[in-house]
Amino acid sequence: MANRVLIGDRSTGGYGLYVSKNGEDVLTTTNSLQFDSRMGASAIVHSYGQGSISGNSNVTVTHNLGYNPTFAVRWSDSGDISSGVATKTYSPNTSSSTFVTYEEEEVDEEGEVNWGCEVSHINTNSIRITNESNNDMGLTNRTIYYAIVIFHEADFTGGQGL
Repeated sequence: MANRVLIGDRSTGGYGLYVSKNGEDVLTTTNSLQFDSRMGASAIVHSYGQGSISGNSNVTVTHNLGYNPTFAVRWSDSGDISSGVATKTYSPNTSSSTFVTYEEEEVDEEGEVNWGCEVSHINTNSIRITNESNNDMGLTNRTIYYAIVIFHEADFTGGQGL
């Protein structure tokens, strides 16, 4: 059985509290640790990126790690961009609204409007970001702008991300 926890002097890091990943020896592993008290945040960045997604479509971000990593995604609506900088950002979420408009007590029009962004692991090498901003009224679908950070650590959030 591997040594998983060390409180004290680690030959490759000095004094601290260290916890290795399951099946790895905390004294000898060269892989990232599950916990390292010397780090402000133990998550090690694998890659990052940004882009835009037109309404009712998606992008696939390939990381090729061979497992589902922890990730963080933030997105903005085009109205939240000023001089190329996001003034507001949102965590992945979606909202759906239905509406009915009346003209003299008769239904004039009705429909549904969706707004938001969803993120999911589509396999052990890729993450999909989906723009859910669309409507059924024939209006222009919104473009969203996203940023993603992918960490080396396995996903401990159940696919929710940070």
